[in-house]
Amino acid sequence: MSQYPPPQPGYGFPPPPPPPGAPPGSGGGGPGGKTSLGLDENLAAMLCYLTMLCCGLGIIVSLVFFLTEKTSRFVRFHALQGLLFGGLWIALGFVFGILQAILNAADVGILGVGLIGVRAVIGLVLIVFLIIAAVKAYQREIYKLPVIGDIAENIIGR
Repeated sequence: MSQYPPPQPGYGFPPPPPPPGAPPGSGGGGPGGKTSLGLDENLAAMLCYLTMLCCGLGIIVSLVFFLTEKTSRFVRFHALQGLLFGGLWIALGFVFGILQAILNAADVGILGVGLIGVRAVIGLVLIVFLIIAAVKAYQREIYKLPVIGDIAENIIGR
């Protein structure tokens, strides 16, 4: 029996491979892995969501990470989920814009005010989901948004 402790990662030995069932993206680098662009995985995943608050920047950031990331399935999942989320946000904006135009043309003022209220509530709900997803991504968790998360998961092929 040896009196020396077993080799530890960081003392000239490579880190052990991730255990089976490790979260996607840990791909041998373990927690705190880097993306193909050199960012920490959790930071990149979080940026896919938080940049959605800056007009269309989130879609661009998510698209860049989705197309350039080759090693981290974690980042690819969050980037795709961010893209789908941004697409949903844009689609809802178009739908509400068309409904508002129809109500304005029909000169039905009270319904138009109600539609603005509904739009505000839905916008708040979307922002809450966006912040939750960003926090969970930064904590290195796979957080699936309702419906969109399953679609992203199926496309990534987890």
